[in-house]
Amino acid sequence: MDKSKFIKTINQKGLRNSLISIYYNIGRALPFRAQRFPDGRVSDWYRSQFVEVYHVKPSGKGGKYGHAYGFYYRNGERADATENNPEQSWCKMSDTEPQGIPCAACGSWVLLDILGEATAEPTKIYGVNDVLEVGKHKGKTLAEVIRSDWGWVKWAKENAEHIFFDMDEVMEERNKSIKPLHPEDVLTYGKYKGQNIKEIAEIDMNYLRWLSANNDDFVFDFKELS
Repeated sequence: MDKSKFIKTINQKGLRNSLISIYYNIGRALPFRAQRFPDGRVSDWYRSQFVEVYHVKPSGKGGKYGHAYGFYYRNGERADATENNPEQSWCKMSDTEPQGIPCAACGSWVLLDILGEATAEPTKIYGVNDVLEVGKHKGKTLAEVIRSDWGWVKWAKENAEHIFFDMDEVMEERNKSIKPLHPEDVLTYGKYKGQNIKEIAEIDMNYLRWLSANNDDFVFDFKELS
């Protein structure tokens, strides 16, 4: 897997990553670059900055928590972390040794780049033909689970701390398993279970539109009802 795709995969957890979890997931490679609040929150201020991590000191059970040390960058260049009062900055532009990074064990971090080489095995990235080694579907291939329990795949992608998927492969397999529905097809779930789509459309079109927006298994072209 190329580096850009690997970085994208590590960031699957959205804003749940901490600098500590990133460190382990990339095979303890140092240094690496990361950014907090990439969504910018209420302004672009957060998007203008990142940290370069040179040392990680884990603590707690499983090394889930701990401290990270590095340098602060703004607009791609070394800078004082506190723009208007450098003396109160956790990191100054003049610092030559890595400084303690605030909120290193908190969430809301995304990986930007890996500058060093891994010194341990990086986290496993599951392809569709790989057998799951953890979780409630342990022992099944990812392809099997995509077909039988898509809801779990979506949940694991966002929430399972140590489960990462090759999402390009996952979505290709998912698209293979989706069966488009037609007006005469009968729903096998929901409050109108046992009725066909045409019948449901006559009494509750809003329900069908709700399904379309909220249920990935409901794939239907509403033009067929015209």
